[in-house]
Amino acid sequence: MKLSQRGFGLVELMISVTLGLFLSTAVIQVFLATNSSSKVQDSLAQIQENARFAMRFIGKEIRMAGYMGCSSIGNINVNVIAVPANTVDFSLATALVGEDDVAAGNALGAIVGSDILHIKKASENDINVTGNMNTVNANLQIENNSLGFVTGDYVMVSDCLNADVFRIVNNPGNNGNGNAATTLTHSNGQGLNSSNNLSKLYQTDAEVFSFESVDYFVRDTGRDTAGGRPINALYMRRLIAGSGGAISAATELVEGVENMQLTYGVDTNGDRAVDEYQSGAAVADWTDVLSVRISLQMVASEENIVGKTGSESAQSIIDVNGNVVANTDGRFRQIFTNVFAIRNKLP
Repeated sequence: MKLSQRGFGLVELMISVTLGLFLSTAVIQVFLATNSSSKVQDSLAQIQENARFAMRFIGKEIRMAGYMGCSSIGNINVNVIAVPANTVDFSLATALVGEDDVAAGNALGAIVGSDILHIKKASENDINVTGNMNTVNANLQIENNSLGFVTGDYVMVSDCLNADVFRIVNNPGNNGNGNAATTLTHSNGQGLNSSNNLSKLYQTDAEVFSFESVDYFVRDTGRDTAGGRPINALYMRRLIAGSGGAISAATELVEGVENMQLTYGVDTNGDRAVDEYQSGAAVADWTDVLSVRISLQMVASEENIVGKTGSESAQSIIDVNGNVVANTDGRFRQIFTNVFAIRNKLP
């Protein structure tokens, strides 16, 4: 018997096409949702990593502010003969100082309305004094020049009872040679020091450090996002050994930092404990500042990830002043806050 041929009817074909459309739409929606979620997660991971790095970097410096060896800065008299003295003015009142809501045209080019942090301290590494301990107006001999001192560098010598800050007049040489004795001259013949006399005769229990200062601030990198938005970053500049007494050019640490706001833990009653947090403009005496609260406004690089201000899907984050942060580019943003104690000011 001959079998008849059978095919799809019009109704069956329409049903198949409709089911296919439904299935394709569902697959596309799942893909779009997954892609959007992936972009949000990538943006979140980016700003979290950047914030973690920035906080770790600044926090370490804040904890070390006022460091000068083996004692708190409040327990040692610091004699400064280095010129200019204001560069290395070192005391409880100057070890950590902040600028609040800087204006346009500021010296560091920081973002208008952001804060700036200035820190002074001795280097973490030191070199032992080994010779020339009979007169205060000669020079110091140290074990080596492993810190890389050069002419003009700012140096601190301390024995936990007294400290002096001077500038090196001679060329120490022997950079990195751990076994070569090195001489550091502190005369006033070249205008680098106001006097050639240290405050005391330092013995072999004294240590020599590089005197360091560091500034942290947020400014425009000069780069733009794909949509033409400016990219801001956290910057720093330093005065360290090997610089000849010149502070470095600004160095970009991490991008995606839109703003930095600082408040300071202040001891208002002299009990060596934080009583309240104040803005930099409200701090009357920086001697009383015992900690710093940092708030970083972080932003991811990719645009149109979250809803813009005014839309139903708008991301809503609140800054340190309680204001909603405007979002005009759809980039993911988040505020990160941390508190760091100034260890060398604590009891």
